[in-house]
Amino acid sequence: MFAHARGCAPEECCGLLGGGGNRAATVYRLRNVAPQPEVAYEAAPGELFEAQRGMRARGERLVGVYHSHPRSNDPEPSRTDVRLAFYPEAFYFIIGFEDGGGCVLRAFRISEREGRWEPAPFSTEG
Repeated sequence: MFAHARGCAPEECCGLLGGGGNRAATVYRLRNVAPQPEVAYEAAPGELFEAQRGMRARGERLVGVYHSHPRSNDPEPSRTDVRLAFYPEAFYFIIGFEDGGGCVLRAFRISEREGRWEPAPFSTEG
């Protein structure tokens, strides 16, 4: 995810995480086709469906959705992120960048229906 975010900067990247339980096993990079990719993301529809097919073929389910906020060192969901959070069962990960160039990863639970979000604990350990 970090390499994807770095490679897309200064535009936002996006993708899905497939796996089981609360453990991600596969990263599905998606192309950002938003009209203004510097400040928003929209996954390419065909790639989104292909990633979901890939998850089913691997016996995975959607564990997470990720995207980047390239100009933030403490990323949190925007109003648009909340409005477009269509997968309430998934964790939402946002990647930001520290001043020195390192990546910052934050996780959230987002309720599009309730219009709210909260930080979610996570581990990057295997």
